[in-house]
Formats: sequence, structure tokens, C-alpha cells
Amino acid sequence: MKRRETAHTKPAKRRLIRQRILAGLFAALMGSTVSGCGTTMSDVVGTSLFTGGEWYIAFDVVSIINSDKTLIDHAVSLSTGQDCSTIRKIDGKSYCKKEPVPEPPLYCYRSLAAVSCYRTPDPYNTGSQTVDWPPTRSRSL
Repeated sequence: MKRRETAHTKPAKRRLIRQRILAGLFAALMGSTVSGCGTTMSDVVGTSLFTGGEWYIAFDVVSIINSDKTLIDHAVSLSTGQDCSTIRKIDGKSYCKKEPVPEPPLYCYRSLAAVSCYRTPDPYNTGSQTVDWPPTRSRSL
């Protein structure tokens, strides 16, 4: 019998997937530094540096932890102007998040019996002051 997934188990699964990815990257980084059989004087002193690939993996892990983006995701985000993330794609969402198109502001003025709203400020040059419409505070007009 198949167990039904509930809404609270999905975030836990996503977190587990993210942790496994990070653990795999970290294990690859540590495994490549520990697996060497030859010991040199620089290894004993502790001055050996990571190789280029090891630095890349280390920075990638730090980037994922801090921003939920890989280094490649940052480059893609810069080139496209959108917010792109592999982690978001793993979570089942779109790779790049599109920015919502902002609506132009409305300028609303009191008329005799109602409030009239326009896309341009004071289109009839009446000198009226704008009103907060729709009201955001609990007050009557």
C-alpha cells in the first residue's frame, strides 16, 4: 500500500535531498584530500592547499548554504537578470524565478459621491489631493 504524502512531509523530503547533495559535495571534497597515499613535508606541516577543483567544490558548498544557489546559478542569474537556482528546481519549482511585472500606480481622488481613480496624477488639473484607495487603514471616507 502506498503511503500518502502530506503537505508537511514534502518540505522534510526537500530538506533531506538538499542535505544529501551538500553531504555528497563535502564528501567529494574531503575524500579527494584524504585519499592521497603519499605524505610530503608540506602535508605534515599542514600547509598543503586545495586544488582548483577542491576550492570550487568548497565555494560551491558555502554558496549553497548561504544563498541556496550554486556558483553556476549565480553566473546564470547575472547573465539573465533573473533569480535562478538549482535548489529551487530540485524543489519542483521553475529554475529561474520571473520578477512580477509591477502595476502602474493609481491616483485616486474624491468626487461628489465616490472615488475616481486614474493612471496619471490629477488629469484634469483640479488641484485635488489624492486619497488612500482602496483604504489600507480602517477609516471611512
